Amino acid sequence: MNTETTSTAPAAPGRPVTQAGALLVMMRREFWEHRALWLVPTLFAGFMAAAALVSTRASISIDDADRVHADRAMVLNVSQDAFAGIIFAVAAVVVSFYVLDCLYAERKDRSILFWKSLPVSDGLTVLSKFLVAILAVPLLAFVLATVSHLIALIAWSVRARYGGFPDLIGFEPVAWVRGEAFLLVIMLLGALWYAPVVAACMLMSVWIKRAPLLWAFLGPFLLWLGEIIVFRTHYVGSVLQYRAAGIWRELFSRNGHEISINGNSHLLSDLNWGAAFTNANLWLGVVAAGLFLYAAARVRRYRDDT
Repeated sequence: MNTETTSTAPAAPGRPVTQAGALLVMMRREFWEHRALWLVPTLFAGFMAAAALVSTRASISIDDADRVHADRAMVLNVSQDAFAGIIFAVAAVVVSFYVLDCLYAERKDRSILFWKSLPVSDGLTVLSKFLVAILAVPLLAFVLATVSHLIALIAWSVRARYGGFPDLIGFEPVAWVRGEAFLLVIMLLGALWYAPVVAACMLMSVWIKRAPLLWAFLGPFLLWLGEIIVFRTHYVGSVLQYRAAGIWRELFSRNGHEISINGNSHLLSDLNWGAAFTNANLWLGVVAAGLFLYAAARVRRYRDDT
């Protein structure tokens, strides 16, 4: 059984399959086998768009209405962030279960024996699953958030025109593009920052023989609790907290002080993007992710539970 070759499956005459082509096919296969990756975020996006169509009339005071009308672009960007935040959060939950199960499930149902019979390397298989979790699903969530928000925006505009909703949100192309650019950069920063977490979960998925989901939460908790009881220190807790939100504190602070934002129109210019993207721990985490993925591919070579 060949598990090391990096050649790809035979293709039609005259159309050789490249490594990139094989990688795309394998990523598509992940969406076929794990339907929750696209189905759950899509359902939530549809629910949010439908809620805009049937929501009851909002109430707002005269003073608030005057303030909102003065900066409709800010309200537009805030609504973009709200839609994207909810759908990204849902996608993150789905991805968390996926990365802890994707390499374990193929051993559990013995499908790994079939996949290893194909001329595709373990490294390419692990990479395809990693890219689905860290890139494909977030991009899908971004597209779903954009589409659902545009549907809601149209619904709000129509209802405002006929008196069924306060006229608070207007479509302004520059503000809309600015909001979408902000979400894309945030998505990229988040993908880089959480890459080692995703890769470590995949290593656990291929390494642990039973209940990787349980150990993913129980392991750090036991380390944290044991450190407190035995050493009376908090290093493990500090590391976990930093990896959970450290990059966002870096982004929203400058010279040790929290950045004050007066409306979303200044997010792209006022936030500390330079410090966030040049953070040493960000890129050390990317290197660590590469090491974890390499280890996962090596372990998968022998981990078939036979």
